[in-house]
Amino acid sequence: MKIASLAGLAPDDIHPCFLDAFSDYLVPAQPSLPQLAAMLRRRGWIPELSAGAWLDGRLAGFWLCAAPEIDGEREGYCIAAGVSPAARRRRALTDMAGLVGRLLAAHGIRRQRLEVIDGNQRARDAYASLGFEPLRKLDCYQLQAPVQAACRWPVTIHTAHDPARWPAPDALAYPPAVPNRRESLLRADPPLRWLSVDRDGQTLGSLLMSPDGEVAELQVTPPCRRQVIASQLLQAAQSLSVCARLGFNNVDSRDLPLLSLLLRHQAVYRLSQWEMTLSAPR
Repeated sequence: MKIASLAGLAPDDIHPCFLDAFSDYLVPAQPSLPQLAAMLRRRGWIPELSAGAWLDGRLAGFWLCAAPEIDGEREGYCIAAGVSPAARRRRALTDMAGLVGRLLAAHGIRRQRLEVIDGNQRARDAYASLGFEPLRKLDCYQLQAPVQAACRWPVTIHTAHDPARWPAPDALAYPPAVPNRRESLLRADPPLRWLSVDRDGQTLGSLLMSPDGEVAELQVTPPCRRQVIASQLLQAAQSLSVCARLGFNNVDSRDLPLLSLLLRHQAVYRLSQWEMTLSAPR
């Protein structure tokens, strides 16, 4: 088996192997090529810092890496890693991880981060054997029941895509997961919709969502909480979403106010992921 960088490759080179590698997962990921390309673009995929495994001349495994800056330090973020069923049990994941670690180290990057589905014990064990340790649990919910909210605040649905006007994510209770960080949201294609509740020129509450109903960010300034602002933003967001369905991915399991809000509006729990990190010795 050949292990090498993915430098020079594009999403269409990865797509067949991606479908094969995730075909038998707990939650099979089978994106179309445009969906995969959009996901990699949003996550900030860097082929030169990513690794692949080739078996008999065909790509049979991948470790797709980005390098976001988190808390003032660049990290290696594993967007996705997988191995085709026919190529498993050949140390492909271990060898790709080793190459990625060396590629990152050459750029002064010593810390890595990834997410793995809670129920995928085999993958969790594999990453643990590479030195990754669980940092926090991230929950995913779906909200389809109609949100009932008293109309106390007018919600503005902004028609122009103007990220410079988005409020800073200072009111979030916990740091967002990498897919929900601002640099990732700014690369979303199609662009995110922005909804806000404002008073006297100040934004009191803000919601960012994709056209298909993924709520990427929801925040309310601390002095204005418990005033139905979040519920009204959700209600307005439902009016923009297909079938009034909203998805919430990567909710920090410690964020009890947000979890309480979702459950109060009958959101349904879907699954959890573990965010895991690895720090190489200095």
